[in-house]
Amino acid sequence: MKYIYILLTVMILVGCKENNKEMEAFTKLEDARNYVTESFDEKEEILMISDELNDAMGMNMAIIGDGILKKGYMPKGFEQKDGYRIYKYERE
Repeated sequence: MKYIYILLTVMILVGCKENNKEMEAFTKLEDARNYVTESFDEKEEILMISDELNDAMGMNMAIIGDGILKKGYMPKGFEQKDGYRIYKYERE
């Protein structure tokens, strides 16, 4: 019984570590669009976009945002970090 408890504890810790992998900021428009299309499925999502992808006109975020809105998400703010932004989204 003790070994089963240890095994389950290790499995939970390994699973938690994998789920908490740090996402890297997207630097390519197509990669960000594909990520949204393939991975956005939770009630709340985040998207890390590098400053170099945040163009002055906002065209890249408009293109990415179109896919986000099509999936039913609404913006919930962003955080500016060193070299990237963390955009937050939510759906009902």
